[in-house]
Amino acid sequence: MQKMKKSKSRGFNYYLTEDAKRNYQEKPFELRLKCLYMGNLLRKGFNPELIDLQNKFREGKI
Repeated sequence: MQKMKKSKSRGFNYYLTEDAKRNYQEKPFELRLKCLYMGNLLRKGFNPELIDLQNKFREGKI
């Protein structure tokens, strides 16, 4: 039975098509900034346990 190699990368990644990137870049700067700000406000409303869980997931500790 062969052992699987552990990956050196941690956390998560995702893929965006060139069209999706281009579409995002075409949005006005103010709209992109507002979306980031709104996401930040939403996350601030989460309970501390959920934020800790998200941070661990991002760091690949889960």
